[in-house]
Amino acid sequence: MNKSLIVAAIASSLSFAANASDKVVAGYFADWQYDNPQNPYVVKDIPAENLTHIIYAFLSMCGPHTGASAEIQELVATQCEGQDPYTAIVVDYKSGLEMDFGPVKVDVPYKGHFAQLAQLKADHPHIKILPSFGGWTMSEPFHAMAKDPSAMKHFSKTAAALIEEYDFFDGIDLDWEYPGGGGLTTSPWNPDTKLTDEEMLDERAAFSYLVKVMRSDLDKLEAKTGREYELSTAVGVGARSAQIDWKSASQYLTNMFAMTYDYLGGWGAQTGHTTNLHATERSWWGMGSDAFINQMIEQGIPPEKLVIGAAFYGRGWQGTKDYAGELPKGDLQSESGAQFGTGENGYFMFWDIVKNYGEKQGYQYKYDDEAQAPYLWNPNKKVFISFEDARSIKAKADWANSKKLGGIFTWELSGDPSGELVEVMRKNM
Repeated sequence: MNKSLIVAAIASSLSFAANASDKVVAGYFADWQYDNPQNPYVVKDIPAENLTHIIYAFLSMCGPHTGASAEIQELVATQCEGQDPYTAIVVDYKSGLEMDFGPVKVDVPYKGHFAQLAQLKADHPHIKILPSFGGWTMSEPFHAMAKDPSAMKHFSKTAAALIEEYDFFDGIDLDWEYPGGGGLTTSPWNPDTKLTDEEMLDERAAFSYLVKVMRSDLDKLEAKTGREYELSTAVGVGARSAQIDWKSASQYLTNMFAMTYDYLGGWGAQTGHTTNLHATERSWWGMGSDAFINQMIEQGIPPEKLVIGAAFYGRGWQGTKDYAGELPKGDLQSESGAQFGTGENGYFMFWDIVKNYGEKQGYQYKYDDEAQAPYLWNPNKKVFISFEDARSIKAKADWANSKKLGGIFTWELSGDPSGELVEVMRKNM
C-alpha cells in the first residue's frame, strides 16, 4: 500500500471513530439492585466497554417526599438533617458510600457504589457518569422547588458542588417526572392532585429557568476544573413531553432521554405492546416510539440531542380475553395485570423472561414485524407478556440512525446481566 493510501485509511479510521463516539449508548444503573435476591447487580457487572454513559439512579433533594415509601422518607430525613431545603443529597448513603463492594485501586475516602464508579471511570476514561435526580418515586420536591427561583438556584448550586466532590461524575441528569404534572403525586386523573392550568404554565417556565441556571453553574465548574460537564434530562412521552418549552430549554441540555416505554402495563386492562417501535393501525391510541419521537422533534427537541429508550424488562397481563396469540389489536383487554413477576406483579426483567418464560413453561414466542415488538403468549394460563429483545432493540437503533437521533439508552442495566442487549445497542448504534 502506498503512503497516500495509508494516510487515507488512517483518516477514514479516525473519522469512523469520531462519528461513533458522537452517538450515545447509555444505561441507567439502579442503586438498589445490588440487593435483588434473585439476581443482584453491582457496578462491576456494568459492561462499560459497550457504553458511552452510565446514569446513576437516583439522587434527590431535601423537600417533600410524601408519595415515597417510608424507607425512602426516612433516608431523606437522615440526609437532610441540618441541611437547607432543596439541598442535593445522596439518598441511599449506605449503598452509595459505605458498603464494601470489593477493593479499588483509586484513592478515594469512601466505599459503596461511588468507589466502584470512581474505579470504573479510571479504567474507562471515555465513559460519562451522571447522577440522576428524581425518578418516579422522588420527583415530588421538584414541584415544590419550582415555585421559588431561589430554591432552584440553591438546588443547582448544591448539585454542582456534589459532582465536584465526587469527581468521577461528568455532569447531571434530571429525571423530573413530570414538569406540568402527570407523575406519582400529580396525577391528572385525581382532582386533589391535578395541577391547574396556571400551575402547569408556571412549571413550564420553571423547567426552562432551572436548566438555564444549572447550565450556568456547570459552566462555572468547568472554568474551575478544566473539565466538560453534561446536563441531560429524561423526557416523558405524549402530553408529558408537550408540557415543556423545548425551544427554550433544549439549548442548555446535552442530551434528552426519551422514555419510550411503559405505553401499557398491568395497571390497566388495556393489553398490548409496552415499548413498540412503530405505531400501527392496531396500536392502542396510536402509541409507538416513532410517533412519540416525531412529536418531540416537532416540539423543538433537536434530533441530534434526542436519545431513544429501550426497556430491559416487560409488562404482563393475565386472563387475556378473546385471544389466541395473534397480533394484538387496539381493543385487546385482560382481566388484570399479571399477579406474578420479577419482584413485583406484572413486571418481568429480561433475564427472568429468558430463564423462566420459555417453551418449557408453556409460553410461545411471537414477534410483531409491523410494530417491531416481541411478545409471549401462554394459551393455557391466558397470560400475555410484552417485552424487548435483541431484535426489537436492533430495530430501534437502526431507526434512530435513520432519523439521525443522538443515540439509544436503556432503563435499566440490571435487566441484562449478561450484557447481550447492551452489545446489540452498541453494535447497531
